[in-house]
Amino acid sequence: MRMKATQPPCIAPCVPPTCVPSVRSSPTPLVLWPNTFVCLEEACQSGPLMCCVCKEYGKHQGHKHAVLETEANQIRASILDMAHCIRTFTDEVSEYSRKLVGIVQQIEGGEQIVEDGVGMAHTEHVPGTAESARSCVRAYFADLHETLCRQEEMALSVVDAHVRERLIWLRQQQEDMTILLSQVSTACMHCEKTLQQDDCRVVLAKQEINCLLETLQKQQHQFTELADHIQLDAGIPVTFTKDNRVHIGPKMEIRVVTLGLDGAGKTTILFKLKQDEFMQPIPTIGFNVETVEYKNLKFTIWDVGGKHKLRPLWKHYYLNTQAVVFVIDSCHRDRLMEAHSELAKLLTEKELRDALLLIFANKQDVPGAVSVEEMTELLSLHKLCCGRSWHIQGCDARSGMGLHEGLDWLSRQLVAAGVLDVA
Repeated sequence: MRMKATQPPCIAPCVPPTCVPSVRSSPTPLVLWPNTFVCLEEACQSGPLMCCVCKEYGKHQGHKHAVLETEANQIRASILDMAHCIRTFTDEVSEYSRKLVGIVQQIEGGEQIVEDGVGMAHTEHVPGTAESARSCVRAYFADLHETLCRQEEMALSVVDAHVRERLIWLRQQQEDMTILLSQVSTACMHCEKTLQQDDCRVVLAKQEINCLLETLQKQQHQFTELADHIQLDAGIPVTFTKDNRVHIGPKMEIRVVTLGLDGAGKTTILFKLKQDEFMQPIPTIGFNVETVEYKNLKFTIWDVGGKHKLRPLWKHYYLNTQAVVFVIDSCHRDRLMEAHSELAKLLTEKELRDALLLIFANKQDVPGAVSVEEMTELLSLHKLCCGRSWHIQGCDARSGMGLHEGLDWLSRQLVAAGVLDVA
């Protein structure tokens, strides 16, 4: 029995049947088209291979395409480039890992085999950077300990000298009081003897008694003045500065110079601190000097005129200055750069390199005044004052707002924290 021939499907082995246009049954078999193109559309990336029929009539009709061989060669080139990049990346990772191992070894240190002058190999301990850092810390604190010991000896010598002088003075006072009591006792005995004598001898002793009474009155007056001005107290008040110097006494004296442009409010601030009262501003010709006591500090404040012709004289007030108070008028924006220029000159002075810097941004109560934050930015204070102790404080010289906060900052910078509370 003769079997009926079947029609082979007219599709390429890798192409879905939907890619082939439908044809009528024919005794002539359809040609299987090879895959010779690659579809470049993103939606077809799961099955990009296609034959010429798929390209012209199937689902890839109108899509971007490329020749299969060309696309394969491009992919091979990409793979080769990727392989080169992977080898380079691997080498970089390996080199980095080797460096990590070396760094760990340098930090930890260890034993190393070395040869001596005669060629004999032996192990030698090589200290790591961690051990070197620990040695550096130990050396620093050893030096610090030695410095503190020297400072302690100096402080103790100051205390011993004070105690020695104090005891010498007190013992001298004891001797003086003993002599005074002896003189008073002698005068009393002489008066009693005179009282027991007859009238003639009493009259003859009048001049001597008067001289004796005058002497006693003078001694009593001197004693009263001495007792009023000297307070007998066994206490020895001690204050330590930030650089571990010791001050003995109820008040530690600080030399402060107040500078700034004319009209900034320097004199007004000075007299507000001194007398707690507002003084009408008067241009300062020359300088003012006042002593302001605040807590356990005594500030000797030099207020120097700020007119342009007087500014070259500022340098004569720098010697032994421990703090500079620079006053800026917050209302005059057009003079901020002038103030910045004068402040920059101050900070280059060698005699002021260790001085504290307190900046008073005055007249903060006036509407439109430059705020402390804005002034800090405009004057570039963080950069300008780098490397020194400085502080900017907003204030109002008329009401006194902010002035004591500025003095508090100076006190904290001058007195060692935790040693003696500033009160």
